[in-house]
Amino acid sequence: MFLKTDGAGNLSFDSLSFATPLAVIGNATAGSEIRLPEDTDNGSNYVAIKAPDNLASNLTLTLPSADGTSGQVLQTNGSGVLSFSSPSSDFVLLATTDASSSATVSFDGYFSSTYKNYQIIISDVYPATANTTLSCRFRRSNADVTASSYSAVGRRTHLASTNVSDGRYASSASSIDVLTNSSPNSASRTTAINVMIYNPLSTASYKKVSFLVIGASDDGGGTNAVWNVNNFGQLVDNTNALSGITFYYSSGNIASGNFKLYGIK
Repeated sequence: MFLKTDGAGNLSFDSLSFATPLAVIGNATAGSEIRLPEDTDNGSNYVAIKAPDNLASNLTLTLPSADGTSGQVLQTNGSGVLSFSSPSSDFVLLATTDASSSATVSFDGYFSSTYKNYQIIISDVYPATANTTLSCRFRRSNADVTASSYSAVGRRTHLASTNVSDGRYASSASSIDVLTNSSPNSASRTTAINVMIYNPLSTASYKKVSFLVIGASDDGGGTNAVWNVNNFGQLVDNTNALSGITFYYSSGNIASGNFKLYGIK
């Protein structure tokens, strides 16, 4: 409330109001801003809403008429009208496993009709025993498929000091080799792997997986040795749907590593 005059000496109380639009004037060096201070008992910090220093044209943002639900984000329709919406679920983190002296790492039961393909990102993984092979097996009905029904092909590029070598390999065995006899048991020389699993719930085709690998080598190449590997494999016993995948080293445990499984629509 405030006290006002009618110009003839008569005073009365009235409510304070402002006509819209209300303009907050900036200056020659910065756009205008509105500051909302914190409780004065707690200090003098504030939250500011500030205009850009340079605008090509007027910009009006219209706020939503109601609050959104937990986890939603504020989006625009491209014409300045804001609304709350759920983030895109086309690429979603489904599970995370941090290996620590683990015999195996498995993801099982996460494949569903919601997603077509799946990606696993493995970071900073290394074995407890040096010069061992990192392998994987598909899972069906919550169990590893151990039959000798896997086939694979890949290309490996090996840098050892100033020497570069390249090779291909193919196999038909009880697992798919991701990185062969090349992993040092060192927390400073780890392996990073990008895994793609293609349509694991299909019952019409053999199940396929691909790997992009980069990691240090410990097979006599010296401290500068590194592997870059592109591997591709499939399970060819039948076309039944999969339930998951398992990773393990040929000897000893997975000393450490972070494994993240994502679903992709």
